[in-house]
Amino acid sequence: MQLYVFRHGIAEPATVGTLGTPGTPGAPGAPGAPGALGIDVILDADRSLSAIGVERTLAAANGLARFADRPNVILTSPKDRARQTAGILGDLFDLTPEIVSVLADGSAVDVIHMLRQRDEDRVMIVGHEPILSEVIESLCTHKTLPGFIELKKASCALVDAPLHPDDAPGPGVLKWLLPPRALRGLGGGGV
Repeated sequence: MQLYVFRHGIAEPATVGTLGTPGTPGAPGAPGAPGALGIDVILDADRSLSAIGVERTLAAANGLARFADRPNVILTSPKDRARQTAGILGDLFDLTPEIVSVLADGSAVDVIHMLRQRDEDRVMIVGHEPILSEVIESLCTHKTLPGFIELKKASCALVDAPLHPDDAPGPGVLKWLLPPRALRGLGGGGV
């Protein structure tokens, strides 16, 4: 299996709003005001791509689409920022991303087990760190080596992974890993 591993783009921060003195009329956190403690909190799963995240992810995806073989399927974490990233990639490759919860809350072992159940030859997964780096490390070395692989936001790696029953046993091979700046450059989006 050719496995494309794409990390989501730059997301908005986990919290928005300002601290206020709860109880002060009209202040954040006052009765009727958003945020019980004066902070509007965005749950991790609900964090969307920021405006710059959308722009840079689109440029990186355009760069990837210029040279990469079209995946047969795009599998994505259900978290908003990953789904948005997968949607950008899906538009370019004319695919509808499939949501797979293990890409949000599973381990590298769980993700690899899920991938072994797939019969496609070219699969793209879109998700989060550290799971994605651990998947690459596990496929290529049969163990995780924290810090050995670093996937920056909106970067992509290709692993030739022996995940099908008829594949020769052995470690996967990291064919390439391109940081977002390189992908954007390939897409003509500059740095």
